[in-house]
Amino acid sequence: MFIDLTEEQESLRKELESYFNDLMTPEVREQVKSADFAENKPYKELIKKIGKDGWLGVGWPVEHGGKGFTPIEQYIFFNESQAAWCPIPFLTTNTVGPTIREFGTDEQKDFFLKKVLAGEVHFSIGYSEPEAGTDLASLKTRAVRDGDDWVINGQKLYTSLAYNADYIWLAARTDTEAPGHKGITLFIVDTKDPGFSIQPFETFGAADTTATFYDEVRVPDSMRIGEVNGGWNLITSQLNHERVSLFAAGRMVRLVRDAVEWATNNILPDGRRVIDQEWVQVKLAECRSLVRYLDLLNWEVAYANTNGKMSPADASAIKVHGSESMHRIYTQLTEVIGATGHLIEGDSGSDLASQIENGYRSVWVLTFGGGTNEIQRDIIGMAGLGLPREKRRR
Repeated sequence: MFIDLTEEQESLRKELESYFNDLMTPEVREQVKSADFAENKPYKELIKKIGKDGWLGVGWPVEHGGKGFTPIEQYIFFNESQAAWCPIPFLTTNTVGPTIREFGTDEQKDFFLKKVLAGEVHFSIGYSEPEAGTDLASLKTRAVRDGDDWVINGQKLYTSLAYNADYIWLAARTDTEAPGHKGITLFIVDTKDPGFSIQPFETFGAADTTATFYDEVRVPDSMRIGEVNGGWNLITSQLNHERVSLFAAGRMVRLVRDAVEWATNNILPDGRRVIDQEWVQVKLAECRSLVRYLDLLNWEVAYANTNGKMSPADASAIKVHGSESMHRIYTQLTEVIGATGHLIEGDSGSDLASQIENGYRSVWVLTFGGGTNEIQRDIIGMAGLGLPREKRRR
């Protein structure tokens, strides 16, 4: 598969490359790193600037304040932002925002969409629970109607980015008598509600997560998204957007390129360059191949999405290949850079090594966040290959 951008697309790519390289100075990168269990104000200010500069809505329709570009240009945006290590609130701009566009009321669209594109509002996802992860239809968080409000009680796990969130995109059970996935409704919960609280969770990776608690949280019916008991379609729509958005190849392209440069410029005790070793060449070639295929897969899905032909199997394929390839790449690069591969941030000579060490610890979550890879393979089999549904064990 050969990718040839139009003149306009290549011009956009160069403009975004220059924009993000100018924006993400070493000082800014340091300032916007994840805060430990606290709101990250420098990060929020950065997103407001990107919004003010008009870049958060590259793939959004013009009528909703976007630039009206196709998913191809949207992928160019993600690639260049990732190559510059610029954190983009993709959960808000590319999963929640599009779902509000599709299922929200006019009032909800008027209130939220312009704030999303201005970088003034941030969402976190409230799906998983202590007894509902892969089997999300087993969720127990309850929402009970009380006049014009809904009263929500329950607990969510792995509510990542909650400390920066203004709202939680929350799935709650509204009909206990209906079959699992038919009794769920989506709500937008204001994190300023006095009944909302956060408990931090430290993780193996560089980014920590949280549990969130809902104690008599009152949500007006105007903050309900979609039909009562009709939340399952919204969940699957949001997750399909998420699975595609997570795996733009730009950051990995740059990481592999930097690793090749490092191996070319570093000398072994016997006078050879690191890259002169055959086993190093093999590992770097494998990394290059994996990144190249991930990039091509993203371009293919962006093209299919542009033409309205993307299927759930496409989103799942990117999720499986992206997460497992990234894990493989970080593993291989850790071996290539040898003893320095375990240097952590702040150690002398740790710039590339800490990126690899950090990435190796962090990438594991991508194999199950947004839906486990085992489930994604089921979706690929059913939706992509026409295979029968797997029988679930009880």
